[in-house]
Amino acid sequence: MKTANYPIGKLWKSIQKSLFPELEEMVGELTEKERKFIMVCELCAEALETEMKAYEWKGQGRPPAERMAIAKSFIAKAVYGIATTEGLVEYLNGSPSLRRLCGWESVGEIPSESTFSRAFGEFAKGKLPEKVHEAIIKEHGQRKLGGHISRDSTAIEAREKAVKKPVEGKTEKIRTK
Repeated sequence: MKTANYPIGKLWKSIQKSLFPELEEMVGELTEKERKFIMVCELCAEALETEMKAYEWKGQGRPPAERMAIAKSFIAKAVYGIATTEGLVEYLNGSPSLRRLCGWESVGEIPSESTFSRAFGEFAKGKLPEKVHEAIIKEHGQRKLGGHISRDSTAIEAREKAVKKPVEGKTEKIRTK
């Protein structure tokens, strides 16, 4: 994986020539979905770290669950196509490698479904996904012109000329010479 615009391994705090072998050493062999998840996380790593500062604990009350891990699980929910928060929690409980990639070492560290829902609500209220998306576009697509032309080359059967319909009530005049 060649990356020119961002360092490899920013969220996993490892800068090296190849991220996947190091991660596979730590969490085991990675599936294609896990590799895709890692690439998406790395793409938005800088923007995510910047935007997550708004969700840090302010020192009052009980410290909230680790928001960066929940944000990564939010990305996993999208990459894996998991529809519900309940499904996400079940998947994290059953997948040790994804759980560790998100930031939880054991099943007991995974927050409850209600904690996920509250955090996802905070992210939505603070427009975290929109801000991260905007930052990614500014960072990686600023100098590129986005455009797309779609042309349909499907043949459409049609007549060259419309057929004339005879008008009722009129008789044709016969010309004689």
